[in-house]
Amino acid sequence: MRTCPPLTRLLVLTALFAILAVAPALAGTSPTAPLAATSAPQAVSAPAADFLATLSADLQGAPGALFLSGCTSNSQCPKGQLCCLACGFDGCEAHACFQPVNGHCPLFV
Repeated sequence: MRTCPPLTRLLVLTALFAILAVAPALAGTSPTAPLAATSAPQAVSAPAADFLATLSADLQGAPGALFLSGCTSNSQCPKGQLCCLACGFDGCEAHACFQPVNGHCPLFV
């Protein structure tokens, strides 16, 4: 059985690692021509249009809104919600409106 000298193994491994190091840079896609802009906007189906209309609806004061930011007191929150700290790290100063948990602000861990 014939064995390789240690120097040959070292050179082969070095070449292999060099190829592996360069491969991600070579795997990028080549630049292509920009896509042509369509002249007319695509039509949106009725259910999709209804859904998109709900995204732009104003949720301020809605009973289902769980999170409304920028409060400084409970009076600025919708009925049934409390103005609480909105993050769980030391030094947090952001407040938001939340549904109470057992009558208190939710606990962030």
